[in-house]
Amino acid sequence: MSKIKLNAILNSNFENLDIKTVGIKSNNKIVYKENDITVTILIYKNKIEINRLNNEYSLNLVFEENKHTKSIYKLFNISKNFVLDTKCTKLVIDEKIINIEYIIEDNKFMYILKIGE
Repeated sequence: MSKIKLNAILNSNFENLDIKTVGIKSNNKIVYKENDITVTILIYKNKIEINRLNNEYSLNLVFEENKHTKSIYKLFNISKNFVLDTKCTKLVIDEKIINIEYIIEDNKFMYILKIGE
């Protein structure tokens, strides 16, 4: 395990985040905090899985380029799970950057994680 500097950028129609933080990287996993949310990223050759977790919800996102996947949004206070159709339109996986463009329920998102900056 090693500590790494990270710059996480999330853009959508209703949210723009730009967070500089320190995370932990071990093998194919990166973990960092985004305010009160713990973000865990699992990196595979042609696939990324992101889990966003806090006291209120858990969001498991699965991305494979040009594929529809099912992401799970769990709300803890009402014990309810929502299955979200997720279409990944761009997926770049590199040692220094992860770039994902995707659509969930007709909303477009762009997530960039700069590693080691």
